[in-house]
Order: sequence, then C-alpha cells, then structure tokens
Amino acid sequence: MNHRFLLRLITNLAVFLLTIACFGTVLWVIDEFLQWDILPPIWSLLVRAGLVAGGIIAFVMVVMNLLLSLALLAEASASRARLPDYVVSARMKRRIRQSIVVVLAAIALIIGGLQITNQLRASAAAEEAQVQFIQTQIEMDRAVEQVLPLFTEPILNGLANDTLIESRQISNLAKLLESVQTSFPNAPTMIIVGRASQAPFKYARIDSSRINANSQGRLTLTPQFYATFPTQKETEIIEKLFEEQLTEITGPLAGQVINTEIPSSWGVLQQGGSAIAIVYLQQGNFSNFDNRGYRDAYDFYHTGPERLITN
Repeated sequence: MNHRFLLRLITNLAVFLLTIACFGTVLWVIDEFLQWDILPPIWSLLVRAGLVAGGIIAFVMVVMNLLLSLALLAEASASRARLPDYVVSARMKRRIRQSIVVVLAAIALIIGGLQITNQLRASAAAEEAQVQFIQTQIEMDRAVEQVLPLFTEPILNGLANDTLIESRQISNLAKLLESVQTSFPNAPTMIIVGRASQAPFKYARIDSSRINANSQGRLTLTPQFYATFPTQKETEIIEKLFEEQLTEITGPLAGQVINTEIPSSWGVLQQGGSAIAIVYLQQGNFSNFDNRGYRDAYDFYHTGPERLITN
C-alpha cells in the first residue's frame, strides 16, 4: 500500500469536503438563524444531513491523515534501515479509490437516511399532538357550557356589584374554583374577569391564587386589578365579550388572561340580561412541545369558541 499516495488523496478529499462544508454552513446559518428562508424545506433538510455526514467524514479523514503520516514516518525509518520497498500496482490503486468513494457515499446515505427518518417521525408526532390539541379544545368548550350554570345567584350578585370582597361568598367561590379543576376532564383551571369599580382600574381578575386565609383562618379575596391589558388584541377580546360579542382571532395569543396556545375556552356570565363577568378555562397540564421544536412546523393555537357561551 502506497501511504504517500493515500496521504495525498485523503488530504485533497478532506480539503475539498471542508470547503463544501463551509458553503453549506453559510447557507444553513442564513436559513436557520437569520430566518431568510432561502432554502425549500427539503433542501434545508438535505443541507443539515450533508453537514452532519460531512463533519463525521472530515473527522475520520483527519484521523486517517494522522495515521498515514505516522506510516510515512515508519516508511522513512524503514528506508534508512534499507528494508525492501512494497510497490502498489495500478490496479490496486484503482480499487482503493473506488472503495473510498463507495464507503464515503454509503456513510453519507446512511446519515442522510437517518436524518430524514427522524424528521418524518417528528412530523408524525407533531401531527398526533395537534390532533390531541384540537380534541382537548373541543372538551374545553363543553366544560365551559357546564361550568357557567354552577355560579349561584349570590356569587353572581357579588360579581355584578363588585362586592365579593366584603361578602360571605368567598368560601363558596373557592369551593367552586377547586371543584372545577377536580370534576372536569383535563383538570381545567378557572379565571374570572369582572368589571372593577376602583378607578382607574377597569378589570378585576379572580382565580384560586387570589383567595387566601388570614391569621384568623378566614378566607380573603384580593383580586388582580388591570387598567388595561398589555396587548391591544386581548383588550379588544375582553371588551367585546363584555358586549356579548366574539372577536375573530387569527393568530396565537398568550395574554394575561387569554392564551390560545394551550387548549382553553371562555364564556360570559349574565345577570339581568347584561354581561357581568367573563369565565375563562384553560388546561393546566397540557404538554408543551416547544422544546421538541414542533411549534416551528405546526401552529398550536386555537381561535376560541365558535359561538358565545353564556349561563
């Protein structure tokens, strides 16, 4: 085996491969990090697979380069010792070249195939998760329809007059908040948004975290007040609900109350023909797929209930 020939061949292949990898890395960085989206999805997948395969092959070539360099040092020592030389025939050289090309192509195909298979599995899992998301969303809409009638007249009076803090209905409200989470599928958490009577605040948010026991063991209610909401879209949705109207939601919304990126639904509490509060339910234990990168390929959000749900 002619180590000098192999060393020269592997060095040339490694330089060529690293040069190609540089261009591929530039394309991948522009497409993934700068978000220029210059590559179609299939080409982006092939570039990533090529970079992974090229990196592995380049590493192997560097190791082979080091081994051949050591072999050449050994040959030089053998030459000085006047040991007989070994001549490689032209036929052997052709076979070596063909073997190297076949091995490199096989490694690239295997790595690329595994990458494509992994992407297909991830896509299938994401589609399954999206089906689960939609099914859970339907169940949340049904839960809202069943929860709204559970509000008793004294609780409705307290919400309508903003007197729950002073009333004796805090204990009943706390039991209702807890029973909703334990009685309905998907363990939904409930948030109530009412009108605030304390200027300059417009909204008062009530959930289980706002009810606590004081030093005498008596339950106290401390609503979270809002003058407005951070996003104009959420403020518009809340205002329309108090007007007993639905707002079209065309994209994901993760607000202070309404979060369409998890299965959730909402309805309106009425008294005397007027809306007095908004009841919002969301699933608290829905799996978050952000860490797996599923949300990059699929939109995990809903557009709210299809009709206005009231008591």
